[in-house]
Amino acid sequence: MVVTKHFATHGKKYRRRLIKYILNPDKTDNLKLVSDFGMSNYLDFPSYEEMVEMYNVNFTNNDKLYESRNDRQEKHQQNIHAHHLIQSFSPEDNLTPEEINRIGYETMMELTGGHFRFIVATHTDKNHVHNHILINAIDRNSDKKLIWNYALERNLRMISDRISKIAGAKIIKKRFSYRDYQKYRKISHKFELKQRLYFLMQQSKSFDDFLEKAEQLHVYIDFSQKHSRFMMTDKAMTKPIRGRQLSKRDLYDEDFFRTHFAKLEIESRLEFLLNRVNSLEELLIKAKELNLTIDLKQKNVTFIFEENGKQISLGHQKIGDKKLYDVNFFQDYFKNREVSVSEGLENLQEQYHAFQEERDKEKVSSEEIDEVFKKFKEKRDAVHEFEVELADYQIEKLVDEGVYIKVSFGIKQSGLIFIPNYQLDIIEEENQKKYKVYIRETTSYFVYNKNHSEKNRYIKGRTLIRQLTNDGQKLPYRRPTAEKLQEKIYEINLLIEVTETNKKYQNIKEDLVSEIAELDIKLTQTQEKIATLNKMAEILINLKSNDYESRKLAKYEFSKLNMTESTSLEQINAELLRLQKELSIFSDEYEDVVRRLETFRKILNRQELNWRNGHDREVDKYEIID
Repeated sequence: MVVTKHFATHGKKYRRRLIKYILNPDKTDNLKLVSDFGMSNYLDFPSYEEMVEMYNVNFTNNDKLYESRNDRQEKHQQNIHAHHLIQSFSPEDNLTPEEINRIGYETMMELTGGHFRFIVATHTDKNHVHNHILINAIDRNSDKKLIWNYALERNLRMISDRISKIAGAKIIKKRFSYRDYQKYRKISHKFELKQRLYFLMQQSKSFDDFLEKAEQLHVYIDFSQKHSRFMMTDKAMTKPIRGRQLSKRDLYDEDFFRTHFAKLEIESRLEFLLNRVNSLEELLIKAKELNLTIDLKQKNVTFIFEENGKQISLGHQKIGDKKLYDVNFFQDYFKNREVSVSEGLENLQEQYHAFQEERDKEKVSSEEIDEVFKKFKEKRDAVHEFEVELADYQIEKLVDEGVYIKVSFGIKQSGLIFIPNYQLDIIEEENQKKYKVYIRETTSYFVYNKNHSEKNRYIKGRTLIRQLTNDGQKLPYRRPTAEKLQEKIYEINLLIEVTETNKKYQNIKEDLVSEIAELDIKLTQTQEKIATLNKMAEILINLKSNDYESRKLAKYEFSKLNMTESTSLEQINAELLRLQKELSIFSDEYEDVVRRLETFRKILNRQELNWRNGHDREVDKYEIID
């Protein structure tokens, strides 16, 4: 499987050295495995040295224009001048170097939308073929810089994985179907063990509390050896399971669990202190009293948490799901915060201890852990999975690891969603295949917008189920594309010119086009209102969630949308019902006007034929209304 890494490139000289390195003829099959986008190539057959210089000039010219427009002459070259990506492929992937270069190129085109210059150089000198990609930090118009953040990093990983899968990376010999997965869940010690560990992490106050409750839940944990080991003492397990076998994403070792609880403690201390201090300086001082050091650098923040003589250091990227706690966050927070009288912080330790007790009051005790887990497991296993049969037009591409399906969400919102094999069954019946997917309402799915990667997002299973089943009450009408409407209007304009008739035809056309435009605005605005209300409903639900992180994020979104305490779920649902009815009316009206436009086009076609045959007749406006 493909692995992607990102490195910020500081300094123009270092950027030039990188260009020189990635173009190395010995690594790129004498420059045959090099592709680029947006470059002004002034040489037909450049040599290695000339190509290095050519690319460097392209990037440098970008810089100069940007600096002149923004009056930002850089000092000491500390700003980011490029983004260096490494895209590595497994030797087991059935891909040629040329295919890998193409994957890199397509990934960058989709990620940047063609707004930034980039170079893709494929290196074959190692056992694993890999792409070196260099993106200029300034767009092609020299207007703005590429901001590398969590969303862009996520999009890169997702896009890279999708394009690689479609190209054939990582050949899987056996397709692991939904039915296979259900059998696996019933007999797998690994699945049961992961459930228990997840539950323990949610119900534990600290790392030590986690270990104590694990013992009560019959989970044996050994961190003393090179590989962490886990066993369930109430199951007939013959050998322990290593931590690395439990997850592809995370290594379940001691550092993983300590980091998890340290992250929670850091977030908890920040939540406690931010409501009680009036300045950044005061925050830094009081945080140290709670064994938390906040190290602010130029843009990044490092949090150092100390407990029981152990220190854990975490960057702001790993604190908070939305990267809330970077330098900009703290600057903006105290800039916009109204100065208030500080709540006497003399007894800070005692106050925070009381805050912790309130925070953890819903977590169960060690004595209750076994019984509560049984209820948790029953509830989790009872989550209904909806079975949906896919139509042929909904399938974009079947790959080794699953299927990509096409989805649309009403007005100008569409994309691809990946369904893994364990949620997919392929049934062969009478020389035809049926594709059934099994979707949980609570599962999140990533939506790829191939034309606008900045619109990539996650949606809940319940939304996907409605889309795939074409729930007419909640799914907006899918209108004809703007391109098709433009084609019809263009044809009508030509027909009006050909017939050489009076201004009446032009007026009819303009009236119809005006109606379509007005209804398009109404549909768009209504859709946006529905999306906002759905978000508000989700926030209200998550505010009552048992998951601490869900509640924290909901609180942040609550303030972001300027919601008030008086806002209720009942009010939102009532307004949603009203807007959905309104949307249905607008959709019907829109469909009717488009149909009338098509009728008008057909009448004009007939009129042209009559005119050619010498039977000229005016078209009346009411002819196009049934």
